[in-house]
Amino acid sequence: MAAESLKQQARAFHSKKRLGQNFLINPDILAQITRALAVEVGDHVLEIGPGLGFLTAVLLGSGAKVTAVELDEECVQILQDLSLPGLTVIHQDFLQCDLKTILKEKTKVIGNVPYQITTPILARLLGEIGEPAPWLKSIDSIVLTVQREVAERFVAKVGEEEYSQISVLVRYFAAADLLFTIAAENFYPVPEVTSAVVRMVPHAEPPVTCLDHKLLRQVVQAGFQQRRKMLKNNLSFLGLDQKQIMDVFNKLNFDPQVRAERLGLEQFALLADGLKDSKADNIALSV
Repeated sequence: MAAESLKQQARAFHSKKRLGQNFLINPDILAQITRALAVEVGDHVLEIGPGLGFLTAVLLGSGAKVTAVELDEECVQILQDLSLPGLTVIHQDFLQCDLKTILKEKTKVIGNVPYQITTPILARLLGEIGEPAPWLKSIDSIVLTVQREVAERFVAKVGEEEYSQISVLVRYFAAADLLFTIAAENFYPVPEVTSAVVRMVPHAEPPVTCLDHKLLRQVVQAGFQQRRKMLKNNLSFLGLDQKQIMDVFNKLNFDPQVRAERLGLEQFALLADGLKDSKADNIALSV
């Protein structure tokens, strides 16, 4: 379908800013995103926020079976009226829908997601460190179109300005790549930001060993809660005094002045293990 035709359809629809509706109207980029998901005939694809169905049609044309979860009632009606073979439309908020049922078979996930809820959507798909989503093993791969700055945080490396708690979460669950950016004029209405396409392939198992993965999550969260503070000062929630924390740092050869942004997932796991051992020693001494 020509770009002008898609633009006319998008113009005719009264988009809702509160739902973050910006429809991708460049057919070449729609095809490029579909290729990024490596769709094959018979694949089951979960599409988050299909909107007017522009990407949906390309996915179906590639031979996929598509389950599309859409919150906007008008968009749902438009999608249902298309009566496209292989398409199942679910009228629900993605953050509330029954993913256990939708993801009962191996599934590829795709979506041009509302920028304001990108992180909650990703957390719903993957879970939290130490508590993977029960459907995670059913997810083959994830391709999301998001705000470029958010995409950069997803794939950021240690020491980069964009490196954050979400960078560690993504690294824990998946191998992630920023594939390409999309200029604002390829959407209607035209957003105020540049977009980017990110692909994630979930790990079969977490890439680090750790005595207590939930403690690992707590350490990561605490470390980035006040990211400009030194890491040792952010760890007081564990009930250890500064001497005990510094003992762990010394054993691990950590710089006493280090901040969370300088630690990779593997170092966070080592720190969590060291802190757990120190807590156990502390309890044993007090008994």
